[in-house]
Amino acid sequence: MRTSFHTGFLTGVPVIEAVQRIRDAGFDGVELNAERLPWAEPHLTPDTPHSVIERLAATESITSIAAHREGLAHPDPARRAAAVAWTLDLARISVDLGAPLIHVIPGDEPGDSLLGVAGTPGELPAFIDSLRRVVEGAEALGVAVGLEPIVRQLVATTDAALGVLSEVPGLGISLDPSHLEVTTHDVSDASRRLGDRTILFALKDAQGTPENFTFPGLGSGNVDFVGALRILRGLGFDGPVVVEHEAHVFGDARGIDEVLAQSAAFTAQVLAQIEA
Repeated sequence: MRTSFHTGFLTGVPVIEAVQRIRDAGFDGVELNAERLPWAEPHLTPDTPHSVIERLAATESITSIAAHREGLAHPDPARRAAAVAWTLDLARISVDLGAPLIHVIPGDEPGDSLLGVAGTPGELPAFIDSLRRVVEGAEALGVAVGLEPIVRQLVATTDAALGVLSEVPGLGISLDPSHLEVTTHDVSDASRRLGDRTILFALKDAQGTPENFTFPGLGSGNVDFVGALRILRGLGFDGPVVVEHEAHVFGDARGIDEVLAQSAAFTAQVLAQIEA
């Protein structure tokens, strides 16, 4: 398993510098954020200059791309088509980066997700159709695609994720236990049931319910990372383990260097316990 850190927390830091700071903190690699959020601008888009892509590829550091964008489940076919095209553009870039792994989100909230601006409510059949198109296009490129269940979005639970997986052969799971802790309070069950399709695991803590949740710093919530990763390891998982720090959205005042150092130490401790 390769350790990684999601660049969203380093918004405002130029992408090459962000990669270097993450590597200097002790992570094996870096996940590039392609999502625009109220608190973060993307470090990568389909319009990123090829010269920057070449510099990123030369670092041999990229593990994955968070290709998160609303629209894959949108009722408007034109919006869905645009989202599919955008996602496949990032899949092509992932090949250039030497990191043929992207993950997507339901993205069309039934209401305010508490994580950003509420979107147009999505439709599951439309989402499944979009995912089939994305997976088909990505497979032709040799790129793996994972779906990340997200609290208060169209696909938020283990059962909902399994339902989508049954309809989309070739789709994997980006298992972010923070969301499944909030929606199911049983990350171990999620790991057992989704483990054979899991291609990426996030280290992000959580506590609360879908109506009232937080994503605190690592070790301050209710997620049993060691237990989940032991289950996944037993099912053959050997993908990236990616820290996604969003505790600052919920009041964590630590700076970048402190978060990177403490996250790297926490990650190393978790992996050491798995190997013990």
